[in-house]
Amino acid sequence: MDLSAERLQALSPQLRRAARFILENPGDVATRSQRHVAELSQLPAPTFTRLARAVGLQNYDQLRDLCREDVLRNKTILADRAKSLISKVNENAEEPSLIGRHATTAIRNLEHFVEQTDANKLSVAARLLADARRVVLIGEMSSRGLMDYASYIANMSVTGWKVLGRAGEGLSSELADLGSRDACVVTAVNPYSTRSLKIAKHIVDAKVPVVAITDNALSPLVTLADYSFFVDTKSPQFFPSHVALMVVLEALVDMVIRERGTEAQKHIAAVERQNHILNEYWQENLAINKGELNYE
Repeated sequence: MDLSAERLQALSPQLRRAARFILENPGDVATRSQRHVAELSQLPAPTFTRLARAVGLQNYDQLRDLCREDVLRNKTILADRAKSLISKVNENAEEPSLIGRHATTAIRNLEHFVEQTDANKLSVAARLLADARRVVLIGEMSSRGLMDYASYIANMSVTGWKVLGRAGEGLSSELADLGSRDACVVTAVNPYSTRSLKIAKHIVDAKVPVVAITDNALSPLVTLADYSFFVDTKSPQFFPSHVALMVVLEALVDMVIRERGTEAQKHIAAVERQNHILNEYWQENLAINKGELNYE
């Protein structure tokens, strides 16, 4: 079966809708009839048969069997343990607490990322970022805060990481000097930001290599990126969870720091010294003046 990002992106729009439904709802496909899946997805039932054949399977039953295997394989020990521990806080409840469901889901999202991601590919992407002259970050809507955070922790150890398109800065002037010696990290999840996709397209046109962190192989970022990594955003609430995305960004920055080695360590020390000079770090022994707290 061919479920590569390239194959999925080559599907017709209707088949991509069906593929997205299966990626996001493998449990329903594994346990419900084809007719019921068609009703849930609001797609004709034969669409799923055509999808099965388009990815190299003989029929829909084989597709359903793969979903069943996926559901069984992704039953995780750590997530179930977290669910059990947190549920004890609410022993009289019939269901786990809300915080328990959030924690369990976040752990499952992270475990799935670790299981499906090629560690060597992630290392190559980190090396690309470490060797780049500059690294530009793209993130809008729900991804905006993630990229601000990634920029902050990266610039503690390396120079030249910048979030594109922030207030007071002209996007055109930021894009004008970018080239193949630079690199880009872009993050977007469904519903995808049109602005992020437009900026990423300009980045690609400038021959800048792109690392995309997104939610699945049907993301529009896949066709723009040199390296794509997929992070589940499942959540008990209505909005996609960004916990696993943040952890992956943290890990990627950590890998870059390790690639830069001693240079990164020296930069961290220099930044911390400057923070002390500017009194950026609150210290109790310096803040207490005649028994009163002094925050100046």
